[in-house]
Amino acid sequence: MVVAFGLIHFIPGDPAVLMLGDMATEDNIKQLHARLGLDRSLPEQFLLYVSRVVHGDLGTSIINDRPVLGFIELSLPVTLWLLGVSFAVALCLAVPLGVVAAVYRPTWFGQLFRIVTSISLSTPTFFAGLMGILVFAIALKVAPVAGYAYEFPVNLGYLWLPALINCVVIVPVLSRVIQSSVSETLEQEFVETAIVRGLPRLVIIWQYLLRPSLAPAVSLAGYMIGQGLAASVVTEVVFNLPGIGTTLIGAVTRRDYPMVPGIVLVFGLIVVLTSYVSELTSAWLDPRTRSS
Repeated sequence: MVVAFGLIHFIPGDPAVLMLGDMATEDNIKQLHARLGLDRSLPEQFLLYVSRVVHGDLGTSIINDRPVLGFIELSLPVTLWLLGVSFAVALCLAVPLGVVAAVYRPTWFGQLFRIVTSISLSTPTFFAGLMGILVFAIALKVAPVAGYAYEFPVNLGYLWLPALINCVVIVPVLSRVIQSSVSETLEQEFVETAIVRGLPRLVIIWQYLLRPSLAPAVSLAGYMIGQGLAASVVTEVVFNLPGIGTTLIGAVTRRDYPMVPGIVLVFGLIVVLTSYVSELTSAWLDPRTRSS
């Protein structure tokens, strides 16, 4: 809250001037400052903001004169849908890729895996988004260029391509962690013991190989939620999705002081909550990760 509140106030520009236009007089600007509470010192403004947040009030947009919570309630579900589809697709791609890359690590496939993931990690999200639009939306015409539909499952038709673009960042990290974890698990004695005992293949793969190997990836997924939110901001702008990232960019551009810290606070709460859930899931998958 402190960082977000301070950063938006230190960005050059006056929201009163943006609202009134270049022809505004000094008296008009002072009157608008007084009405918006911008004539107070920054510590006073921050304390007033914190007192409102404690009571569940994130303030009112100084541009649209509407509650910040209203904008968040409208745009947050779009971003959550995008994140959910992105991580569902990422897991479907990263788990088999990581396992196969670990099993065939010394072969050409392991080398190709490292090269492709390195290229993917170095590809900017906006560039991947533009290439995705050119290929899938314009050339192949299998995805809409932009826009969104709020009804399920129609919205999935607008989300699958942005989610695939987000996977350009998420999949390489998760698959590399899974590859490393599976490689270490394959060297453990309990895997050899399970094979010698003649346990069913599915039991060996899930109980003795995948389950303990997925724990580090699940823990990392909690951290990757923050990376996914950052990538979603760019993806939403590229695909013109009405998500919370697009709302944040618009608020920064228009110097909407109450809107920016409110959205950043929601981002922080999402990251903290998902990190906690990922730690619990990781402990369930592999009890060795539980702290004493």
